[in-house]
Amino acid sequence: MNEYSFLVAIAAALLGGAMSPGPSFLVVAQNSLSKSRGHGIATAVGTGLGAALFALLAALGVTTLLEQTPTVYVVFRVGGGCYLLWLAYRIFRGATEPLQEGVVSGERQGGLLSSLLKGLVVQTSNPKTIFIIASIFSAVMPLEPPIHTALYVTLIALVIDFGWYAVVAVSLSNNKSRNFYKRTKTHFDRLAACLLFLLSLKLFTDVL
Repeated sequence: MNEYSFLVAIAAALLGGAMSPGPSFLVVAQNSLSKSRGHGIATAVGTGLGAALFALLAALGVTTLLEQTPTVYVVFRVGGGCYLLWLAYRIFRGATEPLQEGVVSGERQGGLLSSLLKGLVVQTSNPKTIFIIASIFSAVMPLEPPIHTALYVTLIALVIDFGWYAVVAVSLSNNKSRNFYKRTKTHFDRLAACLLFLLSLKLFTDVL
């Protein structure tokens, strides 16, 4: 198993990246507090799938294709910025709405799937992430990686990203956190919306 020891370094780097504050954290936190623990975990599944997708693409060398076709890269960034901008608007607009009690409105059929897709889209909204993952791989991966390396790094990215945000979802969906959120909902949602707005602007300005 020594030939796979480099995976430990990759896992540590991916964990550090997952724990860094960003749009994924904001969306998982907002869904966990405003909807339910189930929605927060569903969002975490989506972010995990997004991280796994980027890890797989990086492991397969797709980053080279993106580097050679800058137009595709720009389209991805602009598209991601538009989505974050729309999401910021939705959260800001609903900031003053009271928190639903009892049966959560988002628990309707398709609600959890919607949260999962939101996590997936937010995680993949910034294609720059794939280059960061690729740089991690290039720094620690051997020149001739052993068989099934792409599969292993994909699974590692999925487990680490989902695991971290599942912890966030569980931590923020308890009664104490939700009671605090109910008291500060308007300010919290507006702050989250403003941060998402700033992140969307960063995606736009980076392509100029």
